[in-house]
Formats: sequence, structure tokens, C-alpha cells
Amino acid sequence: MDKKTIMHLFEDNELNISVLYALYAKHIPGKQSFWDGISKEEIAHASEVRKAAEEMGGWDIIGENKFTRGVVKNVMDFVMEEIKKAQKGNISHSEALRTALRIERSMLEKKCFDIFIPANVTIKKMLDRLNGDTERHVAMLLNEMKKSKLTLEK
Repeated sequence: MDKKTIMHLFEDNELNISVLYALYAKHIPGKQSFWDGISKEEIAHASEVRKAAEEMGGWDIIGENKFTRGVVKNVMDFVMEEIKKAQKGNISHSEALRTALRIERSMLEKKCFDIFIPANVTIKKMLDRLNGDTERHVAMLLNEMKKSKLTLEK
């Protein structure tokens, strides 16, 4: 992790989240299209990060501050732990929704998109779009919880 640029880590994190959501699609009966849709959006986010890095001439296009790597690592560690749980199968839709909300909200609350120091306006716009998509994911997840008559508590 220490050798990768923050953009690489950011791309990896988006891909890991997509893997988690794909596992939910695989293991939660009747909710495959819901989770597949969100998983595909996370893949699109990773692709957008890669494309921006390549178009701007390299993976070091975003500067770091003292919090950047630690915040990304915390989110990545949590997602990897949840992937291990999901691989075992036995996960309910309500558990998956709560976990996804925790991930998406932590991205917003920890201001994952704001802690980056974009080197140009194009990167700033990309980060703003990803932030908007994350806010939309939170709304989708909350709406799904409401439709399923679920609460945030277990």
C-alpha cells in the first residue's frame, strides 16, 4: 500500500467495493439486480479514476496530505473484512444494506473526496462527480431499506 499512489489506492478501493456488492448480488436471493447495479457503478468509478490519471499524464496527479493514506486504508481494511464475510455466503439483505450504508457514508463523513488535493480542474470535477454518486448511493440504500421496511438498527 505504501508504494502505490493515492490514485491507485482510490481505484483499488472502488474495485473492492464493487466486489463486495457483487458478492451481495450473488448471495442475496431476489436482490441481484439491485446489488449488481451498484456494483457496476463502483466499477465505473474505478474506470473514471484510471481514465483521469491516464489523461492527466500520471498516477501522481493528486497530492496527499497527512490524513489521505490513513483514511483510504481504514476504508479499504473495512471493505476487505466485509468481503471475507460475504464470501462465506450467509448474509441477509438488511446486513448488506447496513454495511453498504456504513461504507458509503464513511466516504462522505470522512470527506474522502475532499481530502485529495487535485492538481487541476478536471480532477476536481471528477472527484465532485464521485462525491455526488456516493450521495446518490446513500439515498438509494436508504430508499431500499424503507421499501424493505428495515431500520438502521439490527
